[in-house]
Amino acid sequence: MLVRRASWSDVEEMCRIMVATEPYITLRYTWDMCCDTVESAVEEGWSLVAEEHGSIVGFILFRVFDGFPLGGYIRALAVAEKHRDRGVGSALMSKAEEKILEYRDNVFLLVSSFNKNALKFYLKRGYSIVGEIPDAIIKGHSEIIMRKTRSAEHKHGSNIDEQKPLKT
Repeated sequence: MLVRRASWSDVEEMCRIMVATEPYITLRYTWDMCCDTVESAVEEGWSLVAEEHGSIVGFILFRVFDGFPLGGYIRALAVAEKHRDRGVGSALMSKAEEKILEYRDNVFLLVSSFNKNALKFYLKRGYSIVGEIPDAIIKGHSEIIMRKTRSAEHKHGSNIDEQKPLKT
């Protein structure tokens, strides 16, 4: 699997993955909403794709400087259903965290309370719950604020300096 910067030619496949993935299904993201989200991240340059055998199987959108005042921000992570539980999400998260933690001490993200698998995934990666926004998008569900610090990165045995740089 190759993790690389997303390009404009990847946008349609990224949108196709996003619109068919939780939490975007439950959050009622339309094709246009997915494409607007993906296009803005590709334009900003903070987007990565995972590619296997020439096909996009997942992507991550993030911000290093302007996503959250206290650190970088993971905007979206999506992996095509048939490629889940194969390390794609972990590979994408590792590269985004590596880039964010080059410049910032914290990585933040929001996860929908109904997205239990994602919550477990982030907790396993060393994120902690630091807050909750009730009824933020869907009444009866919260957006859970999660944070990973540079010290948590080292504490969990992954040394940023030992990871390979992004392939472009």
